[in-house]
Amino acid sequence: MMWQLPLYVAVRRVLEGGAAAYLIDAAAFAYAAYLLSLSGKPLLALLLAPYLLAPFLVPRGRLKDYSGLASALSIYGVLLMASPQPYMEALGFAIAVAAPGALIAMSLDPESAEALFRYFVISTVAGSLVVAGLSIGGPLGSALDFSGIALELGAFPAFYWVPDVFGRSAPEGLVLISGLTKLGAAFALMLLPLDVPAQASVPIAAATMLAGNLGATTSRDPRRLLGFASVLHAGMAILAFAVYKPLAPFLMFADSIGAMGLFSQLSSPGPRWSAYVLALNQVGVPPLLGFWPKLALFILTSQTMGLAIALYLLANVAWSIIYYVRLASTVAAGAGMRPQASALAAAVFGASAPLWLLQLLPFISLH
Repeated sequence: MMWQLPLYVAVRRVLEGGAAAYLIDAAAFAYAAYLLSLSGKPLLALLLAPYLLAPFLVPRGRLKDYSGLASALSIYGVLLMASPQPYMEALGFAIAVAAPGALIAMSLDPESAEALFRYFVISTVAGSLVVAGLSIGGPLGSALDFSGIALELGAFPAFYWVPDVFGRSAPEGLVLISGLTKLGAAFALMLLPLDVPAQASVPIAAATMLAGNLGATTSRDPRRLLGFASVLHAGMAILAFAVYKPLAPFLMFADSIGAMGLFSQLSSPGPRWSAYVLALNQVGVPPLLGFWPKLALFILTSQTMGLAIALYLLANVAWSIIYYVRLASTVAAGAGMRPQASALAAAVFGASAPLWLLQLLPFISLH
């Protein structure tokens, strides 16, 4: 993969856009699926769905033709994080979270340019913490790694960068960053050698969920609202890390499909039903995809952390209904196909989840 990835980037850069570029992207995704199949767990290829869906959900923008490239680089970053070499893990983390962030610059307006700058400052700090942690090793290294990943997710107390960046950017520039960067960071929670006690991570998760809900409830700008909602889901991913690490990327897997679809709805409005389906997916209403990982998290939390923390999780999930329903009822409606595709993906994956989720979670590993 180490020589094929630079070759893919070089060829893709020459092609820029058009049918040939999309074919190269398709080949890159197919190869990633093949690498996942070598693990003996072919169901892991389902986790590629957000990466495949993301380029389609970008409706416009000066970098639209590069959305497939950014998405492919992000998934290859995840695969590199599964490497046993620390320097490869660090490189994989940087690629997984930085490549989608570059597409913030879809619009030429000054606000989007400032958002891009702010995001890369945060991403650089997060990546530096991960590099330092992997280099040091031991408890201190694990703490640094966890701090970098938590920063990238938007965890408390450094969560405010998320609504700040989201609130400045054009919606089409937020499609990939709202889903793929968070998914990449959640994969890092599972794949990197982290040994952080629950006594440290659970309070951070609880504070992050509370901050996300408070911010989303009081926000009127849909972009900032979705930014704070992303903070809420970051808290859930950190809680999942404390109770069962492989659940963290599945939470973000479900969240990414809904979040990317909602930003596509803001940029290229679909019908009202797609907005409601995507919003309810984010809440976790059955049988949509977002329901299953939240149900698993509630059960595992009650078993390992006690009923009080599980009920706190449930209360935060219920709280999110208020602003997600408000968002779905107020966003513009139209005939856009992209939000409909995301809503259908959430429904299809959710309806079929009993066939694959329970089989996959207990055995998931990319190593």
